[in-house]
Amino acid sequence: MPNITNITPPRVPLTDPKTGLISREWYLFFLSLFNQTGGSTISLEDVQKGPPAQDIDINAIASAVQLSSGTLSSDLGPILTALQALEASQQAAFDPTNLQSSIQALELAPAYTPQAPHPIYGSFYSLANQPDGSSTTAFPIVYDTTQFSSGVRIEDRTAVFTASIGPASTTMTVTAITSGPIYPGMVLTGTGVTAGTYIVSQTTGTDGSTGTYVVSASQTVASTTITGTCKSKIIADKAGVYNVQFSVQFVNTDAQIHDTDIWMRKNGTDVANSNSQFSIPNQHGGVDGHLIAALNLFIDMAANDYVELMWHTANTATTIQFIAAQTGPVRPATPSVIVTVSLASVPSIQGV
Repeated sequence: MPNITNITPPRVPLTDPKTGLISREWYLFFLSLFNQTGGSTISLEDVQKGPPAQDIDINAIASAVQLSSGTLSSDLGPILTALQALEASQQAAFDPTNLQSSIQALELAPAYTPQAPHPIYGSFYSLANQPDGSSTTAFPIVYDTTQFSSGVRIEDRTAVFTASIGPASTTMTVTAITSGPIYPGMVLTGTGVTAGTYIVSQTTGTDGSTGTYVVSASQTVASTTITGTCKSKIIADKAGVYNVQFSVQFVNTDAQIHDTDIWMRKNGTDVANSNSQFSIPNQHGGVDGHLIAALNLFIDMAANDYVELMWHTANTATTIQFIAAQTGPVRPATPSVIVTVSLASVPSIQGV
C-alpha cells in the first residue's frame, strides 16, 4: 500500500483565526490527497485505510511442504504449527469490532474552536434607591445584581483614604489618599461611619483627591481610614463594538417638572455626544411623577475597557427610585436601573 499523509488531528481548526484562511495543516492534507488521487495514478482505493493484506498464505505453505504420501515431514510439523498460530493471532488482532472500538477511543474533541464564537453579553440591575444629594455634581449609576454575565461584568470603583467627618456635620475632610480617586456617590465604610453614608459632592481641593466633601449624613468621626465604593464599572473582556441599553426609573416628588441628564463615560472620560435629557413629570393629585428613561448606545471598547452611565438632576426632588412588588393586581418589583450589554461587532481579524 502506498504511504499516505496522516489525517490532520481534529483539534486543529480548519481556518487560521488570525488570517481567516485555511490553516496550513489542512491545506497540506488536502494538497496531498489531490496529488495522490488527481495528480497521479494512485486511486482512492489505494489511499483507503484498512487491515494490511495477509502476507502469509498458510495453506500454500502446507501444500508446498506436503510429501507425496500426503503426510508432513516431521521436521516441518513444528513450523506449520507456528504458522497456524500466527494466522490465528492476526485474525484476532484485526477483529472489526475491536478495531472500531479502538478508533472511537482515539477520537479527540477540539479544546477551542474560534470558528464557533461564544456569545458575549451581560444584564445588570439595581434594587436600591439612588438619591442625588447635589444638583451641581454628576453621579454614577450603580448596580447591585448580576442577572447574566458572559464576557461582560460589573466591578466596584474603589478609593481608600484618611479622613474625618464633623464634628456633628456633613463635612468630611480628607487629609491623605491611599488609592483612589474619590468619586461622588461612593458609599463609605470605616470605624464610626454611619451605615449607608455616601459622598454628595466635593467642596474644596483637587477633584477626587485631598480636600473637603459633603456626605449624606451628619455625624462625628475621628480621623480614620475610610473606604469608598460604588459598583458602577461595566467591563468588557474582549474588544469590539458593544450595544449598551438602559432603563432608569425616575421619580419627582416636587410640584414642578425637573430635567435630568444621562450620558456615558469610558475609562473615566465623558463620551462625546452621548448625553440625553429627560423631563420628569411633577407631582400631581398627591401622586409622585414618574418616568422611565430608556435608550441604547453603541460604544467601541478594547479588551478590559470599562464604561459608566452618569446622571445629573436639576433639582434634588428628582431621584432614581426602586419600587417594591405591588398587589391589586400582583406586580413584580421595579428595579431602579436595568442595563443590558451585548457584543454587536468584533474587530476585523485581518492583520491582527
